[in-house]
Amino acid sequence: MKQYKQIKQDYPDKILFFRLGDFYEMFDEDAVEVSALLNLTLTHKGDSPMCGIPYHAVKNYLKRLLDAGKKIAICEQMSLSDSPKALARREVVRIVTPATVVEEDFLTDTDSSYILSVFQRYCAFCEVSTGEFRLRELGKENRIASLRAIIEQIRPKELLVCEDEYFLDSDFKEAVDLSPAMITKLPPWYFSTSASYKLLCEQAGVSSLAAFGIDEKNRIAGPAGALLRYIRETSKSPVDHITNYTLDVESSYVSIDESSRKNLELFRNLYDGSSSNTLFETINRCRTNSGTRLLKNFLNFPLHDKSAIEDRQKRVKYFYDNSSELERVRSLISGSRDLNRLMTRIILKRAVPRDLTGIKQSIGTFFSIVSEDPQRYSELFDSVLTDNTNLEKAYSLMQEIDRAVNEDFLGQFNAGEVIKDGYDSILDEKRTLMENGNSVLSSYLEEEKSESGLSILKLGYNRVYGYYLEIPKGQVSRAPQYFIRIQTLVNGERFTTEKLKEFEREINLASAEAENRERELYNNLLASVQDISSTLNAMGSFMSLLDVYQALATLAVDSEYVCPQITEEDVLEIRGGRHPVVEKHLGSGKFVSNDLDMSVRFCLITGPNMAGKSTYLRQNALIILLSHIGSFVPATSAVIGLTDRIFCRVGAMDNLARGESTFLVEMQETSYILRNCTDRSFVIVDEVGRGTSTQDGMSLAYAIMKDLIAKNAKTLFATHYHELTMMDISGIRLLTPAVEDSGKSVVFLRKMIEGAASSSYGIHVARLAGVPYQVIREAKSFQNRHFADYGVNKGQSSLFSSSDESIVEEETLPSSAADIIKELQECNPEQMTPVQALILLSKLKEEAQ
Repeated sequence: MKQYKQIKQDYPDKILFFRLGDFYEMFDEDAVEVSALLNLTLTHKGDSPMCGIPYHAVKNYLKRLLDAGKKIAICEQMSLSDSPKALARREVVRIVTPATVVEEDFLTDTDSSYILSVFQRYCAFCEVSTGEFRLRELGKENRIASLRAIIEQIRPKELLVCEDEYFLDSDFKEAVDLSPAMITKLPPWYFSTSASYKLLCEQAGVSSLAAFGIDEKNRIAGPAGALLRYIRETSKSPVDHITNYTLDVESSYVSIDESSRKNLELFRNLYDGSSSNTLFETINRCRTNSGTRLLKNFLNFPLHDKSAIEDRQKRVKYFYDNSSELERVRSLISGSRDLNRLMTRIILKRAVPRDLTGIKQSIGTFFSIVSEDPQRYSELFDSVLTDNTNLEKAYSLMQEIDRAVNEDFLGQFNAGEVIKDGYDSILDEKRTLMENGNSVLSSYLEEEKSESGLSILKLGYNRVYGYYLEIPKGQVSRAPQYFIRIQTLVNGERFTTEKLKEFEREINLASAEAENRERELYNNLLASVQDISSTLNAMGSFMSLLDVYQALATLAVDSEYVCPQITEEDVLEIRGGRHPVVEKHLGSGKFVSNDLDMSVRFCLITGPNMAGKSTYLRQNALIILLSHIGSFVPATSAVIGLTDRIFCRVGAMDNLARGESTFLVEMQETSYILRNCTDRSFVIVDEVGRGTSTQDGMSLAYAIMKDLIAKNAKTLFATHYHELTMMDISGIRLLTPAVEDSGKSVVFLRKMIEGAASSSYGIHVARLAGVPYQVIREAKSFQNRHFADYGVNKGQSSLFSSSDESIVEEETLPSSAADIIKELQECNPEQMTPVQALILLSKLKEEAQ
């Protein structure tokens, strides 16, 4: 207990797994907490509460603790003393945290597991399981908004902060606390620029970071060094797989703020927070886990470089134009495992035998893909893959693993089950000795039975006494004198003999030698893998890229996407644009496409609910985003100028956690747009100002509209304040969804046309939604009494449509069920649109009631 308490002092904020024999034990507060979290029995050792778990089942318990937001320090028995009264030497060999785990059991295959370090205006983030390490400067004008954007962008599992900054800067603390990540507060010296710079150089094996674009006085080294130090301290190893640093320059990517990422539903929908009905779910056609993560990375970091975008387009287009090669690669690449994560486990000494099998499969997949025409893919090769010597070593390693490793074995290393028979003559010899030992024991048992006359003599084995001979209680008196009693049981006694001991020594020696030889061969294979780690990591990166390109090509073929023309000119022309997510769920050919020409920089969009305004706004933002990741887009043609930022102010939601009302959130998001948009930005604004009084809302909407026009940002501005179309509309293009209004029914055609809307058709939409007839009638009566003279356009006496005027008249109930039958007989479902069918169904339901 003294030893336990001494070790626990060094890890006060972590659960200490203290190895005692075949168990990890927890004591005191750790035991009380863990027993409740894992539903374990709480016992006591002296006055200390205690609970424990079997060492062989530790992964299941670790995952549950990580999911509960805990860090765990693993304390192992490093050596046992020869003296029975001396303590075993124990030390913490690893600290397990949510973002530093690399084992397959703890990772989500298709999600990156980032750890983010933030200090002042700088941050660094790392994906430990692959070695990706990136540095970035936060926005100069609004550091907190930039921090929230990066948190939403990479969704880190852990967040490292300086404790001084955390407690002294309330805005920073609030942004950090609202993150879903585990927060770790580090002392200020962790973020020292000079010490961090030296640590980063040491890790990369260089004397200067100039090659990475970082000088020794650049304060960005502070959070990067703190991050690297934390990773090394938790893994208790040098983490040799982290050798490269990427300095992100803000201008290299299209900037998308936190709320815009959420509102565009890139990875999580606004309805239930799941991945269904999101852009990523819609476009993902990847066949590998690493490819899926890379595609997410593409979406998270859209490019702002014309040549880089066109380079991606070229590769997607190759597969798009070559269907046979697309099918071949798509079929083969699914056989590849997550090679970069496998290599990390090898380097960090956390591999299991099945990882070797995965490496073999991945190497085989690589050669299967490129062997037909290596030149075809040579542009995607890392430089190490252009060296035939490296490729020959990888091929030889694949063959060696195939000869050596039993691919049917899936667990941790277990002697006798990892290395195949016939691979190594020495191992085969030791195994033969073991097998012969068993036959020798069988012969010995028969010999003793014959000599002693004890026909029911049994041979057994346990870990305490080794091999023994067991005689039933009634026959014990017949035991020969050379039998040595070792254990008395209720039903008999156990004996050994000098000869049996000799056999046991020989068998144990053969068993130990076989295990040692098998482990040696296994470690040699791991060392061979590590020797060509750069080649294998390059193969993994190549296949991830290839998977993304084939996935985007498959998407383009399946969904009839086109390759957009990317230009540095400030233009935006989309013909036949479609919303990728909505189109997928409506089915092929059912989505009504729309054009967008931003030769006029500001489009004011008015029109009814349910007519497709919000869909139109979002679809154009998503088309621009897809074009900047190198993807084809859902349109018949598109010319898209490089866009520096995408802003999306749509929806209405409060943020109770921040104490912010719906309207306050709306104004904060609008403020961020107005302060940060440029003439190369794309802005969509949907119904701004609706969270307050009509007078205030309309006034704000007008002023915001004017400011956006002055900033010359490409803007789609949807509103229900139809009065705005009566203001000065110079420099504004008016758009509205087409509506077919027959006087008795309304059909939303989902097509954008020039002009202003004549009505919001609000009462009609309420009727479609099933609002009771008496409420509809009361609403119409109130409208007639209070808004009879309310007009928008010249010559229009009422803001409301003819269909709204006729709602009450339409509601005259039929005299009999025969009238309903007649209406059904006269309708033609095959010629009706879904909306027309919905209108008829709603009407018939009301009549039936």
